[in-house]
Amino acid sequence: MSISKEVPWPKIVTTSGEIPMKKRYAFRDMSYLDTLEARPIFETQADIVIKNGFKGIVDVGCRHGPINDFLYDKNYKEYEYYGFDTSPEPIELAQKRWPNYQYEVRDWATLKKVNFNVDCIIFSGVLLYEKDHYKMFTDIMKFYNCSNAIIQEPYHEQKYYEERLKLKTITNDMQQYSFWEKHIVEAEIFCGRRLVAHAKLL
Repeated sequence: MSISKEVPWPKIVTTSGEIPMKKRYAFRDMSYLDTLEARPIFETQADIVIKNGFKGIVDVGCRHGPINDFLYDKNYKEYEYYGFDTSPEPIELAQKRWPNYQYEVRDWATLKKVNFNVDCIIFSGVLLYEKDHYKMFTDIMKFYNCSNAIIQEPYHEQKYYEERLKLKTITNDMQQYSFWEKHIVEAEIFCGRRLVAHAKLL
């Protein structure tokens, strides 16, 4: 692991070495994920959506919904979408940018039904919030009666990181999951080595 100032890097304030996991965060706190260098993460997610022809998407921890930008760039527009996040600021931005889609400030502990059939749920760096992440995954999948998911999580080995920090990751503890395809994406950003996988709920 190494520190590099040449790649997009968030400002991390910690005394314990734990990366703060905030449910309410400012849009700028996650802006390193919106750089050109971060593009491979979301482009890989979009490619999985397109490859499988998913038409009803629920995006858990959606931020401002960057997956929609990548789908539209690839001329994939015929789908329904509902995204929710715990922080108001990115949701407000999403509602302005994508008024035809449903966005909401919500926690995954208080799920809401949608008015379309869900055939894909996107989990973007949210499963690591829960100690029993597989239960969170299965509970949400069953709530929406969905068998396909796209999981994106920081990998347990990183190129751009800081030794003073404790790496929060679940990718070395995912034996219960069933994957159809897995990618290890190398994005030139902080904590940019990511697992992006098409998971199946059996």
